[in-house]
Amino acid sequence: MRSVRTTRRRAGLAAIALAATFATWAAEELAIPATPSARALPGIVGHDDRVPLDSTAWPWQAVGRVNQAGGRSHCTGTLVAPDTVLTAAHCVYSRLASRWLEPGEIVFVAGFRRDTDAGYSRGKTIRRSPQADPTAVTADSIAHDWALITLETPLPVRPVEVRTLSPAKDGTVALETAGYAQDRPYLLSLDDGCRIRERAFGGKVLVTDCDSTRGDSGAPLLWRDGDTVRVVGVFSAATEASAKAAGSFAVDASAFADQLQLR
Repeated sequence: MRSVRTTRRRAGLAAIALAATFATWAAEELAIPATPSARALPGIVGHDDRVPLDSTAWPWQAVGRVNQAGGRSHCTGTLVAPDTVLTAAHCVYSRLASRWLEPGEIVFVAGFRRDTDAGYSRGKTIRRSPQADPTAVTADSIAHDWALITLETPLPVRPVEVRTLSPAKDGTVALETAGYAQDRPYLLSLDDGCRIRERAFGGKVLVTDCDSTRGDSGAPLLWRDGDTVRVVGVFSAATEASAKAAGSFAVDASAFADQLQLR
């Protein structure tokens, strides 16, 4: 999860003035040891609402680790079709090499849970926004920070449907997210009951109060309606730990939903 500082708050966050702190990019995090205090992690301000999720039930089987070649770094991703993983665009970029990764350099492990999983496969192709800029953290770059990885082998896991959430429901429905955070990289961390606070950049950026931190880049923002679970966004960045208000930024599903229809 990329970390950002808000330099000034404007009504509706229409401009989101953000400054990047690139040392916290999720694509470089697997080797970083757990932080002694959750308060030091970006995206966690005040009480940490995350809990360990030691479950193999759906939809958690469909959430997995997006690993870069060599096992040195990871993000989070969600199976949205048997052979397609949704994650953040900066998760398929190597900051160390200053280049986009080749599909074969990515391995998705579904339902990763300590030493077990629900299946894995290498990437075959990668689709991302032409405007994706993994070297910047601005409202514009967050709005385009999504990627769809087509896998070499479809996985025997029920995928999670992608749907947009009406802005009229913002702040009124409880959402949830789960990812492989820096302080718990081998087990999902769940925040169940967070909400969308507001939208920015034409509605493409969702400002949430979800506790989401390093390693959670690419994690799904989920809306559970009875027995139905839908992905309504994908996490991109979080506020600095020193921010007065907790905040995590997700890309709204409307930014990439049409790409799934083109399959």
